[in-house]
Amino acid sequence: MPTPTPTTPDGNILSALETLRSPANLVLVAGAAILALLILTMAMAGMAHGGAATTLGLLLIVLAWLVGEAGYCAVTLRRLQASRGYRPGGVAGSAISGFAAAVKVLLAMLLLGAAVLLLMLAASLLFLVTQIPGIGPALNYLVFPIVALVIGVALYALLFIAAPLAAVAACSGRSVFGIVATVVLVIRSRLFDTAVRGVLLNLMAAFVIVLALIIVSLGVGASGALQQMVHVGHDHVGRYGHMGGYGGMYGALGGMGGGLPAALASLRTVGAASAVLYFLAFSLGLMVCAGGWVAIFNDIASDLDPTALEAQMRAQAARAQQKAREVQARATQLAREHTGKSGDGTPPGSTPPDA
Repeated sequence: MPTPTPTTPDGNILSALETLRSPANLVLVAGAAILALLILTMAMAGMAHGGAATTLGLLLIVLAWLVGEAGYCAVTLRRLQASRGYRPGGVAGSAISGFAAAVKVLLAMLLLGAAVLLLMLAASLLFLVTQIPGIGPALNYLVFPIVALVIGVALYALLFIAAPLAAVAACSGRSVFGIVATVVLVIRSRLFDTAVRGVLLNLMAAFVIVLALIIVSLGVGASGALQQMVHVGHDHVGRYGHMGGYGGMYGALGGMGGGLPAALASLRTVGAASAVLYFLAFSLGLMVCAGGWVAIFNDIASDLDPTALEAQMRAQAARAQQKAREVQARATQLAREHTGKSGDGTPPGSTPPDA
């Protein structure tokens, strides 16, 4: 791999617009989105039949999400490489690496989502305090605002900060626990700064989408009108070019009435073709978001060291697995004892008589 030219990663949020310069990024995002929509359509069709097809449909929905996220992660990876001075990878290599990163993002988001669910469970226990007769209604004025604020911050951080940051962390080569540790550190220490930058990035992406929609709408309107004029003129000359006088006028009027269905069919064709352009316009916004979160990650999380927190998470996970194995072994032992005693005709828990 060549030596990177810049000494520090690019953390300027305006560098997100650099993703628009590469057609490969548009191919990755748009191609992944189209493939994800096709898989999602298959999933919906399968779930409509019910039965075992419902399970297959749910798996296809997860696959559709992974495919769409893979395209986003591929653009994120290419922008991350460019910001660190490396040459971005090709379309095929970036797509494969993006899918691997999408799997890690899914696992990390499941862990973070479980943590939010535990937080909501703890919050629901606090509401039991408000049911105490006498002081409960008074405590509700204190408990409810605190719980609402904490849950609101947690959900916003999970949906609008953790998800895009997890994609960048996964593309930077961090493990699942490393992704979770990075996101937790950012939320714990730099939540407000990250949220403000995320809002500014969303506004910039929205501006790019609106600008692209305006350009596409102007082009579609002008091109559709021009195409319609060419078709009408061609039909008129072909049908009535050799007729004159009143015959030509009546023929032209009849041709206008008879050509209305053809004109409507042409408009439907133009609408279907222009839908691709509108789809690409929204894809540009996703590209800007991918590049912008790379800049935010370089500026916010590049100096954070998640090693200690990651090691702590791994230790906790190892202890939880050890306890689960112990419980499973104990349950298996009890089941064997119960089966053995039942096979001897001795009631469980009783002492067999002496011979």
